[in-house]
Amino acid sequence: MKCIWVVAFVLFVGIACFNGVANAAGECGKSSPDNEAFKLAPCASAATDDSATPSSGCCAQVKKLGQNPPCLCAVIPYLED
Repeated sequence: MKCIWVVAFVLFVGIACFNGVANAAGECGKSSPDNEAFKLAPCASAATDDSATPSSGCCAQVKKLGQNPPCLCAVIPYLED
């Protein structure tokens, strides 16, 4: 009987921990770093063409991303070739 309670307790703790990890926010909040990198798509032309002017959408996304340094650091690897 004692063994059943131990197993039940371990399962309960495991489920509680998994639930906390699954709902936890990462560096970019609830959005993933690759999703945040995708939001920089308006910057593609400016990133590949030195004479292109960044769009206002690009500037807005860069400004927003720059306000969260941990997220910016998490996004950078997704921007590399």
